[in-house]
Amino acid sequence: MNQEAYRRELEYLSQYAHDDWVGFSVVSGAVGSLLGRGATFEEQLALLLRIVAALYDAGARPGDLTESEQDPFLPWNADEAGALARIAAEIDAHSQLPDSGDICWFTVP
Repeated sequence: MNQEAYRRELEYLSQYAHDDWVGFSVVSGAVGSLLGRGATFEEQLALLLRIVAALYDAGARPGDLTESEQDPFLPWNADEAGALARIAAEIDAHSQLPDSGDICWFTVP
């Protein structure tokens, strides 16, 4: 994986999370773009969790969208390790990288 491409993707995702809700498909797409075709599920999962950890460090939090106009985003009540473990477990249950709306969304609350 090209480290410069990784840095650019992470910068883009971090800015996106500061501006809006980031669906899981956007993060999954970044993983696919960085690894290209032929990457194993384990390689994809490892990179996805690396990206999620970096987003967490940049202030983004995983959470759920709600129907509340007052509080449309509900961040998970978890530290970074707990959030990564939950995401990994839910991805494992899907046996593939999820789409937007599956598992969670990311934003800077």
